[in-house]
Amino acid sequence: MAPRPRWWHQLQASKKEALLAIDLYNRSGHERQLEAFIVHLSMAWLRLMQAKLEKDGSGDLFVRDKNRRRIRHKDGGWLMKSLHDLTSELLPPNDPRRLNLEFFTGLRNIVEHRYERDIASLVAGRTQAYVLNYESTLVDWFGDDEGLGEELRFPIFLSTFSGDAVKAVKEVRRRVPKGVLEWVQDFDASVDPTVAAAPQFDFRVYLIPHTGPRTQADAAMTFVRLDDLSAEQRAAMDQVQTIIRDKHVPVANLGHLKPAEVAAKVAAGLGRKFTIADHTRAWQHYGVRPAAKSSKPEATKPEFCVWDRAFRQYVYTEAWVAYLIRRLGDPTKFDEA
Repeated sequence: MAPRPRWWHQLQASKKEALLAIDLYNRSGHERQLEAFIVHLSMAWLRLMQAKLEKDGSGDLFVRDKNRRRIRHKDGGWLMKSLHDLTSELLPPNDPRRLNLEFFTGLRNIVEHRYERDIASLVAGRTQAYVLNYESTLVDWFGDDEGLGEELRFPIFLSTFSGDAVKAVKEVRRRVPKGVLEWVQDFDASVDPTVAAAPQFDFRVYLIPHTGPRTQADAAMTFVRLDDLSAEQRAAMDQVQTIIRDKHVPVANLGHLKPAEVAAKVAAGLGRKFTIADHTRAWQHYGVRPAAKSSKPEATKPEFCVWDRAFRQYVYTEAWVAYLIRRLGDPTKFDEA
């Protein structure tokens, strides 16, 4: 039997890195789990992309000089392209998978270990998306037989079902270092709201306990694709999401600000004139909400702006005020906005 090609061995190494990342993340306790997860899953992505290029013969794995000659490391080996470089080559600019990868590349560089558990809670949806994106890309590029689905299980967990979820989330955000929160806010502000809402960027689920009679064919958890639902079922899901969203991201005016109030607070914080027109240009520049008369008015960046369905208007958060004061304090960025 002929020996396996190099790309196949690279693919198996990639899968082992992904499984290790998931095992480290799901283990009991909270000792450096997030950092270990990011490191090993990033390595899995790197090797996956290397295997893809080698299998297809469609790209170059090496860094080259202006004369197209390969460049050597100081230790004598050839310098290989980074995950960032390969991501740019293999995934389109607005692909949510690419933005999710870029998010974790940046986050890894600023993780503060004593707050790692809180940071992990803050980015849990994106962590899940990081894994699901890897699995879907693996299957898309190399076929169903190479998938990890049969080797993984849904973990047993408690924290989501205990206590006041809203209070818990607020407490986590309070403990996360200011620099990390600001970095996440800055990253999110750079992402198009449509892309930010994609599950490939931030995977969010609504868990509703199933209390009906159970049959032997039932699984403990069933995932339903929205595309497979009827219009009536989608409407029911929208109602469920509205109820749950009201808990996590209130849509009443209480605690939120109208544009004139935002403008006044930002002007006071900057010590310079900042009008409602300036505010309009700012939310357009940072893409925190859709344009007027959008068919999806709720497609906002909820940490900054939410759609009040009852009064059919947008209201803004104190975090948006703080973000504008911090960003627009730089005269260059003020002029850009």
